[in-house]
Amino acid sequence: MAVDKLGYRISTLDISRDDSTTLPKYSIDTSLFDSLVDKAAAATTVTNGDVIDALAASTDALTTLKQRLIRGTDDDLGFLADLLDRRLTEGRGEFLFEVANESDGSSMDLADEDIAKVTAALSKAAAMPQVASFVQLLVDTGAPVALENEKTFARELHTNGSAKPIPANSSSSSSAAAVSSVRGGRAAHYLVRRKPEGVEQILEVRVAVAGNVDAGKSTMLGVLTQGRLDDGRGKARVALFRHQHEIESGRTSSVGLEILGFDRVSGAPVRHTDPNRKVSWDAVCGRSSKLISFLDLAGHEKYLKTTVFGMAGGAPDYVMLMVAANAGLSGMAKEHLGLALALNIPVFVVITKIDMCPPNVLDTTIKQLTKVLRSSGCRKLPIAVRDRSS
Repeated sequence: MAVDKLGYRISTLDISRDDSTTLPKYSIDTSLFDSLVDKAAAATTVTNGDVIDALAASTDALTTLKQRLIRGTDDDLGFLADLLDRRLTEGRGEFLFEVANESDGSSMDLADEDIAKVTAALSKAAAMPQVASFVQLLVDTGAPVALENEKTFARELHTNGSAKPIPANSSSSSSAAAVSSVRGGRAAHYLVRRKPEGVEQILEVRVAVAGNVDAGKSTMLGVLTQGRLDDGRGKARVALFRHQHEIESGRTSSVGLEILGFDRVSGAPVRHTDPNRKVSWDAVCGRSSKLISFLDLAGHEKYLKTTVFGMAGGAPDYVMLMVAANAGLSGMAKEHLGLALALNIPVFVVITKIDMCPPNVLDTTIKQLTKVLRSSGCRKLPIAVRDRSS
């Protein structure tokens, strides 16, 4: 049998030509397969260190979220930092973190001292470089200190930029307490928002303010952005007007724009310490981690084209439909609602002037709104928001 003197040796490192070895034609060196078998066997070998790591991983899996939130060790803070980072990525920069139940649905049974430890642990985890965010306690359904009512909370938040969390035993948080009792324990809701490194990372939400004429749209925006109440004569809305005839008549005829920023450290609204002065837009953007841009639209039927241009060209994320309690859903408010539904923009309704409206008229307005929103043309499910907790 003739043998070719030209042979090939195949190894795991290279394919080399060897003229000195005489092998049968098309033969393969078996050392290649032996090395592959040895590597596979070495990969499946479990050392003592691997066993310890596996046991540690199983032990961590048995650790509950409540234990990690209360203990506050370095490993727990690292776990919480990874959790916050994932949630922030999913929420595009912010999310609401509810501390009430474990992953299996069991209640954490939080006590008063546990809330303080949870808040401290979340704050430390949020301060880590990979998270770089701030944490704010919004609602504590079991807080022992009771506020008088929702007006007290709103007054503190409006004046000081911060307020105590809503307790469960107050009348203003009955809905949150009911939800907590159904779930079987105390609940704490935290707002977590990432601190932007630049202006391009600031979160922005655009809200178009629509409604019938004399519904209080410009006054509402002036109070929200300037941080002071109106004097009853339209002082708060003057800063939003762009033309002299708007100041004289008190009616918006153009598309106005106003911004409301939230501080990147405390989360409070960015306003000037002097109530008679206004913070510039550059300063608001420089201090804020989130912006709400309001589009002040005209409510008079004479400026309907301007309103259509502002709502379609402004690309708002939401439409705030303002309805006067003493007037109901009438006039251009219906047109603005139909325009928002045609553009497929989410709508929420704000009822104004409830202090100067008789109770029976207010009840009629609410029933009218519910009927219109549930009609076949809208097909929306109205949800009443009576206080901060709900």
